[in-house]
Amino acid sequence: MPDFKVSRAHLKTACDQKNWDLLDKLLEIDASQINDNALYTDTWGLWWGLLHETVMNNAIDGVRVLLKHGAERSICSCGDGYLATAFEIAEDKPEITALLLDSRTPDYVRKTEPDLPASESPDEQAINRQGEIREHSGLLFQIAVDNPNLE
Repeated sequence: MPDFKVSRAHLKTACDQKNWDLLDKLLEIDASQINDNALYTDTWGLWWGLLHETVMNNAIDGVRVLLKHGAERSICSCGDGYLATAFEIAEDKPEITALLLDSRTPDYVRKTEPDLPASESPDEQAINRQGEIREHSGLLFQIAVDNPNLE
């Protein structure tokens, strides 16, 4: 699908849904945003990316997919004066620690062939706007979404 553009929101949504097959497919198309460490925030100024999120959630297959596609193991979270690598976060997760310490690229074979997303929700559009603002200005902050489901 040559006209399909992988967005920050596509990657974040696949990760949030724990849809590792879709994440793998998206990263095969374009892995250029895999190390964006400003996809998740605690709203207090700490930001982190996909690898940190999968490690925090003990999502072993998610970590495998990200490492398979070149996720930077040493990238830190940013902001709030507290920087941590995925390895530091994985301290109490032995299987993930082993993956992070192994210099070989892990295998991940999709179990399904997921469809690519057809359109973006308002939440996904806000995620992409946030990314555009970061790219143009270097500033990081959450964009409010007018969505009653986000309470």
